Amino acid sequence: MTVLIVGADRIGAFVPRLKEMGAETIVHWDTRNVRASKNKIPEKTDLVIFCTDYLNHKAAYTLKKQVKERCLPAVYCRRNWSDMALGLEAVLAGGIAEAGAEPAGEAAGEDRPQRPCRCGTSPSGVCRCTTCTCADKAKRPARH
Repeated sequence: MTVLIVGADRIGAFVPRLKEMGAETIVHWDTRNVRASKNKIPEKTDLVIFCTDYLNHKAAYTLKKQVKERCLPAVYCRRNWSDMALGLEAVLAGGIAEAGAEPAGEAAGEDRPQRPCRCGTSPSGVCRCTTCTCADKAKRPARH
């Protein structure tokens, strides 16, 4: 699994813990530079972690838009392991996580079935996005 961490100045303490959770490659963008908002999320990225307390607003907006377009799982947390671990557990269980949110099963509703991805943007075949970005309106689900 390839993980992109956006925000935060130092991630040294997170690297060993992320590797324990199955991350093979960890890429870090600190977003202090204005040019960070022009970056494109690498194709091989499997998960994006946004550290919201050290995040340029313009970079957050553009990168969040890319995450939604590609239906990538994302974790929104502060730069501390306890928030990040909660979010990662929720994402690994199949949800989208924000720090301080309820656990994945309760927030997403365990009785709700997973929706198949009709737009074909999700490599796993299960749609995790909040908005469908299909160009073909006939393929778009009624509501994501």
